[in-house]
Amino acid sequence: MAEPCFTAVAAAEDIKEKNFSTFEINGIGIVICRFRDEYFAIENQCSHAMEAFDNGRMRGYRIICPLHGGSFDIRDGSCTGAPAKKPIRSFPLRIVDGKIEVALPPEE
Repeated sequence: MAEPCFTAVAAAEDIKEKNFSTFEINGIGIVICRFRDEYFAIENQCSHAMEAFDNGRMRGYRIICPLHGGSFDIRDGSCTGAPAKKPIRSFPLRIVDGKIEVALPPEE
């Protein structure tokens, strides 16, 4: 199995505590979340109505879709609130020399 290929996204200090920022890597929308000084990377698209989380909000370990209020766990992308029923993707993340790096799956 091939090693994941990590891509630098942002400086860790640029993501404020209890907040998130959105990015695009190789055409995939990514949300980088920070809570309790931990960082997480999830897909920037609600599985219910395919809305981006750009104008959503974070409550603890949950991110909430701005369109219908579906929510997801930022740690693993699991669905935590209706009307969403399916999880969203989460991605491996690491911090190297103060930079957040995210690993995306190989191109299909």
